[in-house]
Amino acid sequence: MSIPWLRIRCEEKNDGPADTLVVCFAPTGAHGSTFASWHGRLPHGMALVLVTPPGRGTRVDEEPVVDMAVYADAVAAEVRALATGRRTVLIGVSLGALVAFEVCRRLLETGVPVTRLCVVAGQSPGDFAGSGGEVTLDDARAFATETGLTDPELLADPEFEEVLLPPVQADLMLAAHYAGRASGAAHVPLRAVWAVEDPHVSEAAVRRWREWTTADCTVLSVEGGHYAHQENPAAVLAACLDGLAEAAGPSRRTVLGSGAAVVSGTVLALGTSTVAAPKAAAAQRTADAGGGTAGRAFDGDPTDPVELAVAMIRQNTSNPGDGAITLPHARMLEGVFQAAGVATEIVPTPKEGNVHFFARVPAAAGAVREKPLILLGHSDVVPAIGDAWTREPFTGETVGGMLYGRGSLDMKGVNAAFVAALLRHVRQGTRFDRDIVFWSDCDEEQGPYGVRWLLTEHPGKVQAGAVLTEGGWVLNQRDGTTPMIAALTCNDKRSLLLRLEAASYATHTSKPFSGQAVIRLGEVLEQLGGWRAAIRPNTLSRTYFAELARATTDPALASALREMLDARSETRRNRAGDAVVRLSDTPELHNAMLRTTLAFTSAKAGYYPSIVPGTATAEFRAAFLPGGDDPGRIVAELRSLIGNRATLTVVGNPGESEAQAVARLRGYLAVPDSSHDTDVFRAWQTAVRRTHPGVRATACQFEAVTSAVPFREQNVPVYGMYPFTVNRDMLKRMHGTDEHIGVEALRQGTETVYQLLAGLRAGA
Repeated sequence: MSIPWLRIRCEEKNDGPADTLVVCFAPTGAHGSTFASWHGRLPHGMALVLVTPPGRGTRVDEEPVVDMAVYADAVAAEVRALATGRRTVLIGVSLGALVAFEVCRRLLETGVPVTRLCVVAGQSPGDFAGSGGEVTLDDARAFATETGLTDPELLADPEFEEVLLPPVQADLMLAAHYAGRASGAAHVPLRAVWAVEDPHVSEAAVRRWREWTTADCTVLSVEGGHYAHQENPAAVLAACLDGLAEAAGPSRRTVLGSGAAVVSGTVLALGTSTVAAPKAAAAQRTADAGGGTAGRAFDGDPTDPVELAVAMIRQNTSNPGDGAITLPHARMLEGVFQAAGVATEIVPTPKEGNVHFFARVPAAAGAVREKPLILLGHSDVVPAIGDAWTREPFTGETVGGMLYGRGSLDMKGVNAAFVAALLRHVRQGTRFDRDIVFWSDCDEEQGPYGVRWLLTEHPGKVQAGAVLTEGGWVLNQRDGTTPMIAALTCNDKRSLLLRLEAASYATHTSKPFSGQAVIRLGEVLEQLGGWRAAIRPNTLSRTYFAELARATTDPALASALREMLDARSETRRNRAGDAVVRLSDTPELHNAMLRTTLAFTSAKAGYYPSIVPGTATAEFRAAFLPGGDDPGRIVAELRSLIGNRATLTVVGNPGESEAQAVARLRGYLAVPDSSHDTDVFRAWQTAVRRTHPGVRATACQFEAVTSAVPFREQNVPVYGMYPFTVNRDMLKRMHGTDEHIGVEALRQGTETVYQLLAGLRAGA
């Protein structure tokens, strides 16, 4: 056939030919438009290559190909012609996974290397015996209806049915006659991706792909259904392309740095579990049994927080939504602590490769005064996909006095300060009046096996007297260089996930109408974006802002702060509070410490390029201050605001009603603040005075949520700190692109942690 089967999209955006071809194979009945949401998401240096066989998409008028060998031979021939001097990644979705596998085999047989094969929501070749019979249009119609391939209303339209069903019928015939069991395994690194809400392809079916490669196989999960590549493109791309940008060398963008769900978020709603092929798995078990170190070993100075932070950042512990793979990171820490003579423990979770790490420095004999101090960090980080980075997110690059990398701020920089300060004491022979335990949690960002799980499943393992974790900030004066205030947080905000849905009706794009669902959703989102809750500083916020009024050298800010704190009416308080936010050098931070906030995380609509969708949805989080607004009242206020233009629902835990979800949140918000009257809090204040002379050291309300709640529920004081100075740009890049911290600030912050621990020495 003279018409090309492959079409390269957007290669001109790479400033020349791409060095990596990402060849995409569509699911049953689909064509290149199924990857429309992937356009522009690939890292720099990668080009999207769409496979369009006869009988599908723009070639729908041609005789469809229904023979797998013909299909795979044709695509392999075109890939060979394009791949010279370039890396090749093959990604197949559903039926496309089988086609990608067969193309991969043909390329390898002719000496063309394949960098990675990725199969998404697809059954393995072993599930196909090639004994199927004929496939009718009725079969195609039933398949399209059952799988949700298209809107049932469209199938009722003969005009649409005539266009939609023949490609489905052709692909079903392709699968029916495919004798996959007779194929041989390929020697290619393989990523098998399971969609956790997929009713058609089970996790067990996806895991059977392990049998079809003699190289390493990694099985991952993503949020979404059978068409997760459309519903959750960032997660699927992260699952498929994670690590490839690093392998290609430095670039302006990388798949894990093009910007979590998670996520809703970027990479993502993706969960990762590594499964080695048989030989690799046996080797890994041998290494683990012998206490071998997986991942990169640390060979620097363990009391240098910058070296430690770089090493931690280089361990890619992205959490796609159901927990990160943290075992290599834990092995590295194990080597660091054991070399210093400190006992360690790795506690596995039910998810393979997802572990907690502990290191314990025991108290001086006979000198124990308190239960252990827990230095609680988290090794997992949010993914780095979706927006363009200018630095590679997992190399720990230092430029202009700044350390860049995912987790540099949240919270591997803090972890490095904890470890370096503690090991400096160990090296000096310091003995403490209590055990000091460093705990690296694996599921803080997302996932079921975090702190609460460990405390529940391993009761007695952690007997905490106090906990020090992430939280308060050190801020400068307006000059950007003079430290002004240091905060230790004593409680967290909590949030509620809310979903909006705007509805109209689906129709052909040739007949647009007023009131389309996407437009309705946009109008409601714009209105919610302009909504502002009342200024309601709680006790901790009032304590902090009173200290800020004394600390700042900006008279206008100080005046606004005093007016806000002295206000006796809501009108005056709102006016003064808005002035505080406007005058602040960190307005987003201070706004979040004063009121309920809304953060919009995702929007979704549409599933076919010629259909005006009948529904459009968006999700956002409402974050509440303890002692502030009642969540039920805010939900009611938002519903009143949007009226009948959209439906607002509370997204609780599985099986939870709205009332139960709101009640659970009220319970969290009722957990008391951690006391300021402890030796740990006082040791921190003394440490700040030594490392930042003249700086106000105050209790504070944290604007986010941490792993502190399970401890606070047990009346264990928990304090949060980011011990290094930050500015607005750094704060904005937390969970964002080009995350970074200052190198010297990290060293000074580590000194603060060192001085805090010095206050807990035996006999101090």
